Amino acid sequence: MADAHSTAQARRRIAIDALSRELSQEPSSASMRLASMLDQPRPMMVSADIDGLVAATMLGSVAPQFEIVAFSVSSTSWLVHPSVQLEPPTDLFGVDLFSVHHDNVSNHVVKWGQKKIQMAPVREAFVTWDALVDLMSTQMLHAVPSLWAQTQGGYEDAGRPDSATYKYPFGTAQILLAMLEAAGRPPRFFDRTYLPWLVANCDGGVTSYTKYADNARVWWPVMAGAVGPGSLTEQVFELVDRARPHDFLDAVHRLDRERQASDRRRWLTDKWTLLSQSTQVLKDTLSWLTELTGWRVPLRGSIDDLDEWLSIPRSGSATVYYTAAGPDGVLKAKDDPAAAAEQILGAESALNANFYHGGQSGSRFNWVGGW
Repeated sequence: MADAHSTAQARRRIAIDALSRELSQEPSSASMRLASMLDQPRPMMVSADIDGLVAATMLGSVAPQFEIVAFSVSSTSWLVHPSVQLEPPTDLFGVDLFSVHHDNVSNHVVKWGQKKIQMAPVREAFVTWDALVDLMSTQMLHAVPSLWAQTQGGYEDAGRPDSATYKYPFGTAQILLAMLEAAGRPPRFFDRTYLPWLVANCDGGVTSYTKYADNARVWWPVMAGAVGPGSLTEQVFELVDRARPHDFLDAVHRLDRERQASDRRRWLTDKWTLLSQSTQVLKDTLSWLTELTGWRVPLRGSIDDLDEWLSIPRSGSATVYYTAAGPDGVLKAKDDPAAAAEQILGAESALNANFYHGGQSGSRFNWVGGW
């Protein structure tokens, strides 16, 4: 039976080819294409989780005119700056979000791939979606490791080195750090107590390194190697690779002692995810991040101005389960393939679209529209 060991060499080759190509100073690489944008004014849309906030703040530290104008805060709404309330800007830059029509950096699987799903309308819809992603990736910066590696969202087989089982397993912050360093525009890490752990753990990176070791221990060493020895990416990798079991937990407890001593509200859980997506937690997290890092506040306006931002419903959304699983009351592709195909094709207008794999409810394709 095929297992992770049988595909290890092929998977390592995929990671090396993808990351050495895109984390380079070749003009066509994703790193250099991003670098060419950093001195331009760009409004950012950002996922309102710790990965999105860390990545956007890091990006803002080296891109002085990038500013957050919208947060994806829930399955139903956006939090937007009043200056853009009428419609999303056409030049949005997505952070931890994927849209075919906007430049973005994210960590999600965004293509179905070659699997011939039996439901013809669904199969054709995914073919159309993949073709659109390929076309728009020639026109926009889609800095997505799963695209670089041609990860197939339709396959979850342990015997396929390009299946979703072996997708890039970390957050947006880790790959963004590597891109900025590879392009010669690295952020500064003034803090070495919490910030390396914070970047490492975005999207659960610290846990993933041990829980999904067969995959994670391919991607992270290759990413560090592509950027080079002495880099921040290398240092963050070595921090996790050489850590004792309690080292990250020690940092978590130390931060909480600091918080209590300064009489501050909690903004992070013990796993260093956001306590909630409330405006107050966003404000507290951004305040702490900018104090910790010395980086600027990458918002349009000030942190206090977030109280004046508007919660606006999404223009549309869809969740299509293409496996037999799925909670009651949601669309399962097998129940209505034509309706599922229509919802899949609706992702062309999305400001965030991706595949989600596994879990008790099964694998699915999600997208959400703008405001």
